Amino acid sequence: MASATQSRLEPSEESIRAALRKLSSSPRFASSERLCRFLSFSVEQTLAGKGDQLKETIVGAEVFGRKPDYDPRMDAVVRIEAVKLRARLKEYYDNEGRDEPVRIDLPKGGYVPAFSLQTSGEVADVSSPVTRRLWIAALALVLVAAIGIWLLVRGRRPASDAAVPSIAVLPFVDLSEAKDQEYFCDGMTEEIIDALARVHGFHVAARSSAFAFKNKQQDIREIGRKLNVGAVLEGSVRKSGNRLRVTAQLNSVTDGYHLWSETYEREMKDIFALQDEISRAIVSTLRVQLGERGKAPLVSAPTGNLEAYDLYLEARYLHSKWRPEPMRQSIGLFERAIAQDPSFAPAYAGLAASYTWLGFFRVRPRDVMPGAREAAQKALSIDSRLGAAHISLGDVKALYDWDWEGARREYETALQINPDDWGAHFSYSLIYLAPQGRVGEAIREMQRARELDPLNVTINTYLGMLFDFDGQYDRAVRQLHDTLAIAPDFAEAYSTLFRVYLDQHRFDDARAALDRCHALVGQTVPGLANAQLAAAEGRVDSARQILAACERAGEREYFSPGSVASVYVALGDKDAAFRALERGFAERDGMLAYLKTYPALGALRSDPRFAQFLRRLNLPVER
Repeated sequence: MASATQSRLEPSEESIRAALRKLSSSPRFASSERLCRFLSFSVEQTLAGKGDQLKETIVGAEVFGRKPDYDPRMDAVVRIEAVKLRARLKEYYDNEGRDEPVRIDLPKGGYVPAFSLQTSGEVADVSSPVTRRLWIAALALVLVAAIGIWLLVRGRRPASDAAVPSIAVLPFVDLSEAKDQEYFCDGMTEEIIDALARVHGFHVAARSSAFAFKNKQQDIREIGRKLNVGAVLEGSVRKSGNRLRVTAQLNSVTDGYHLWSETYEREMKDIFALQDEISRAIVSTLRVQLGERGKAPLVSAPTGNLEAYDLYLEARYLHSKWRPEPMRQSIGLFERAIAQDPSFAPAYAGLAASYTWLGFFRVRPRDVMPGAREAAQKALSIDSRLGAAHISLGDVKALYDWDWEGARREYETALQINPDDWGAHFSYSLIYLAPQGRVGEAIREMQRARELDPLNVTINTYLGMLFDFDGQYDRAVRQLHDTLAIAPDFAEAYSTLFRVYLDQHRFDDARAALDRCHALVGQTVPGLANAQLAAAEGRVDSARQILAACERAGEREYFSPGSVASVYVALGDKDAAFRALERGFAERDGMLAYLKTYPALGALRSDPRFAQFLRRLNLPVER
């Protein structure tokens, strides 16, 4: 242990989380999901400033699924696992982790982890308040001296010039006379986000998090705090015929001052050069070095056909709504864009993503999944480094082909192309790890996606679902309520909340969540969820009537056989449930991928037919 007089810096939250991810994926820890879950929960609670809440009862309930009335005196699971965790951490840092710069320990007598930095084998303990204050004081002196030298050398500059090289690009506002260019404004915003994200050493808030502030009047400084960025770009677009007037303004979140602003008058044919010009102006203003990119364009034209590009932007805008009818419309627009330019790789990738969404949520998979595969493969034949196409191809391999190794390769390729692609982390978590039964790993991977895009309601919703899969019901409920605080009208969050409440037998709460979901999507006819709720409540006749009505409507509207099976499970009819699963297998229903983890199908797992079915899906069977 180094003496308190040695200068050390306290590990940042980012470095601690990076150390946790590396530690959890090491062979010594990867084989023990319970210990990983214990350590991850303790670390996250401490980083969130809730270390004082890490009592034995809380850990027992949140980590090990004990009931709220859990009595540690009668069940020593937390103390036993803590002893194991301390021993495993010591083994790790004595062996493969001995050179890790950040160390995580669990001191005896409590469950609050300690974080320390190591240099040349020595450890600087910064976990105690007294030592931490010493380091902060020392650091402050160093910073004051450094700033003084910098001012002498460079001369005094305005505070706004000292902006951190991190940025959120808010959706550009449509000022066109007809107010019909929202899709174009959103598309232009996304292109600038993508361009800036490619600059090395530059942190850019992800699209979904930045778009959470769309059409909202909120103080720039508050936006910066929520997204952890030093600057915010706002802008507007006025489009008239082939003429564009774009205004962009960069503000510091520290004091709200303008760092840079500009107005551009261009013709539509100059759109890509304009996006590149704006991106370079931002990078220059925030003084980020481009390194090897040099003077190469930050924005490259994905197509030379402006009509194809306009169709593509509108298609992507509709896809982002995550609703059936807009998703169908996006497919037509992507196809029209491809007809205009058959070499337009991003349009093929967008088409694949829309087909995949419909194939999982709305239509018979056999009707769209082959088209999704073909579109993704075509996109990759044009541009093999198109991460979105690798993700869609991985989704098809997992949810339609049951080719899990093929899916894993596609997701890992997407992550190699861009390690900060939240979509790749999302699919790897939800569509590869969770079906395998590796729910603890899936949760950690989804949390990584959330770190990259904290206000993304899709990520936050499915993180709640994963907590439900893991039996952490209270945590799932809290997560979904947090999601609805971000987006009060996100129907998918209410649908997921319904299922969590149903798994807890909280029927009144489940009904309220389901009613709200139906109100948001405009559904007036009872569906399979209503049948499942009725069956769980013991209203057998009502459940069977709703189920029969759904199956009659199956000629007009697709109902997932996996969801039908969950209703039969609630009715206690296992034979009918397996018949529904057989139909789902024939139709390649993506819902079957979650046979191992979906709580509503849990009663089937003791049946001998269940293991046989898992083998047919190429899923691992518990021995």
